[in-house]
Amino acid sequence: MSEAYLVFTDEAGAYNKRPNEKFRHSHPFYIRSNVRFSADDYHLFQNEIKELNQYYDIPVGEEIKWSDLWEIHKGKYRAEFLKSKSEDALKGYYRRVFNRAVDKKSLEFIFTVTCVYTQSCYQAEEEVLKFHLQEAMQRVNMDAQPNDFAMIIMDELNPDKIKKLKTACHEIAVKGDFIKYKNIYSGVLTECSSQSAGIQLADFAAGIMNGYLRGALLSRGKYEFATDLFNEFIFPHLRHHPDGRIMGYGVREVPSDNVVRNKLTGLFESS
Repeated sequence: MSEAYLVFTDEAGAYNKRPNEKFRHSHPFYIRSNVRFSADDYHLFQNEIKELNQYYDIPVGEEIKWSDLWEIHKGKYRAEFLKSKSEDALKGYYRRVFNRAVDKKSLEFIFTVTCVYTQSCYQAEEEVLKFHLQEAMQRVNMDAQPNDFAMIIMDELNPDKIKKLKTACHEIAVKGDFIKYKNIYSGVLTECSSQSAGIQLADFAAGIMNGYLRGALLSRGKYEFATDLFNEFIFPHLRHHPDGRIMGYGVREVPSDNVVRNKLTGLFESS
């Protein structure tokens, strides 16, 4: 018996090498979400989101992003079609997307987190992005049965950054680290987010985690909606150890940092 999996990854927050205090305050986290579906489950999910988008009058080739909720709150509109959408309409859309996702048995979330506001951040951005993707690759391969195969798909970035990341991830997949990558595609694939329901879900998940961490660890702003979505839809589907542990399994600090890990453990293990 074999299974094919699609793993969609996207980011929230920002990272800079040796950031100043203003940057650390504005961008306390860099987060990557990884959303796994079996190919069969994703087939269903993609069709469901196509119907949902028609119901919400989202033009073909357009998408709703997590950041649109905050932008609309400020009276700013990234695209013309968003001018007809209220905050409540977007909140309803996010919930309906997650409702369709969580009834898929194969759904699983993995998050990698850099705490920009406390970690030293001495590595270049490309190195840190590589570490984030490597952590996801490791965990996806760990979960694969002998005949399973998984592909990791990310949003398109600028061409130079994508080329460097693809090269780095291909080298990891071919050479291996403490894992021999026999069950995943030898690198990462890229897709335009407006054409991918999976990347759109990963965008929502990363944004929700960003809001959840800001509210839980920093007590900045109002993140009740993100926290509600996290508790209802994401937390029950986080990758975890059979004994229930999440840190190191469904959530991983990048780079490794005992202080950050202890802080996140206190948050996720007591949720």
